[in-house]
Amino acid sequence: MSDQYPTTPQPGEPGGYTPPPASDFTPPPASDPYAAPPGAYPPPPAPSMGSYPPAPTGGAAGGLAEWPARALGGVIDYIVPGIVFSIITQVLANFSTTLSGAVSFLLNVGLYVYLGLLVGKYGVTPGKAIAKIKVVSEETGDVIGVGPGIARQFAHIIDSLICLVGWLFPLWDAKKQTLADKILKTVAINNSADPEAGVIRWS
Repeated sequence: MSDQYPTTPQPGEPGGYTPPPASDFTPPPASDPYAAPPGAYPPPPAPSMGSYPPAPTGGAAGGLAEWPARALGGVIDYIVPGIVFSIITQVLANFSTTLSGAVSFLLNVGLYVYLGLLVGKYGVTPGKAIAKIKVVSEETGDVIGVGPGIARQFAHIIDSLICLVGWLFPLWDAKKQTLADKILKTVAINNSADPEAGVIRWS
């Protein structure tokens, strides 16, 4: 009787276990659960902060106001009061030219302040209400406030300095702005779609 125990055959020996050949299988990469499915369109980029859509053009409701409408508003706001002021100062001139000049100055300054206040608060003066146009900020589309409104009104003096050329700028300017509009960054828009477009606010 032999004292040796039987040995287990080693791999490769007769009767031994031969392991299967290594597989060439490569697992697919892990998918991103947030990735868009194949063929899907990418989402549109988010709008940048502080950006505004370009101002509309043309005479349609909500677009930039055309020059004839602005001219109509100007006639009502300036020419009509100017005729009244002229009558008053002519009467006063019969008594004192100094008094007449002082009253004329105060009346015109008062008119400019008053119109500027209305533009700042509402974007609309009596003339603009009748013409159905409104003055707004070209950056925000909102009314500009009392201070800038009065400043814009006095900036119209610049429009009058060179033979009234500044008042004619809307005829060829891309944004239909006067020089005062450019200084205060305002635009006049067609306000006819507003139900209150023809309402005249006096204060």
